[in-house]
Amino acid sequence: MIRRVARVLIAPAVILTAGACFATRGDVRILQGDIARLQLAAAQAAAADTARAVQLRRIIQSLTNIADSLRVAQTTLQRFQGDVAMSMRNVQEQLLTVQELTGQSRKQVESLRAQLEARAAEQAQAAAPAAVPPGTVPPTTSPGAPSPGPYQLLDLGRQQLAKGATSAARAAFSDLLAQYPSSDLAPEAQYWIAETYASAGSAVEADSVFALVAERYPASERAPVAIYKRAVALKVAGQTRAARTLLQQVLDKYPKSEAATLAAALLRDLK
Repeated sequence: MIRRVARVLIAPAVILTAGACFATRGDVRILQGDIARLQLAAAQAAAADTARAVQLRRIIQSLTNIADSLRVAQTTLQRFQGDVAMSMRNVQEQLLTVQELTGQSRKQVESLRAQLEARAAEQAQAAAPAAVPPGTVPPTTSPGAPSPGPYQLLDLGRQQLAKGATSAARAAFSDLLAQYPSSDLAPEAQYWIAETYASAGSAVEADSVFALVAERYPASERAPVAIYKRAVALKVAGQTRAARTLLQQVLDKYPKSEAATLAAALLRDLK
């Protein structure tokens, strides 16, 4: 009887003990599952971090490549700008050479015209005594020499200017304007009067006379050159705004002139 009671009392204890063991094992399995999930999440996070790191490295490499490309492009652009500037200088130098050659050819033609005028004047003077009617007494004094022609005066003025005699040169050009105001050389004479002032260092007088060239003879070849000369003088004097205005005037009024090419190059330098 006592043994039966003991069995009855022991049985619940065994069952409780077994239940406690079963609960502990379940908890372990749950904990193991949580650990596994945490490990998986950690692995996934590490993989994601690795992917982001790889992506970040790719982005950094792309940015580095872009920066390198920009540096190469900047270097290329600088070289191109240098080449363009050099080309523009070469064009300007060639243009100035052409202008000098053209000016020399024009001077040669004008000098030849001056010689022809001088010969014609000499012939007229030599033929004057033969025109005296028969039976009349010829004059005791030889007739006065004829006045020089416009080409002679222009050539004389240039010769004097080349010698540095600005006053004598200006007098010759002024005589040309006074004696032959409707001559085709009137714009030339006005232009060279301005050059005599410029050579003498009289910038104000030179500027005013250059302005007269463009004002009185706007259709002449000297008009755009005179405006360009004024712009260059203003640039040297530091008056860049006024210089830009005159350079733009050359481009607007005389776009096909040689002075317009020079004005465009100078205008780019002033911007």
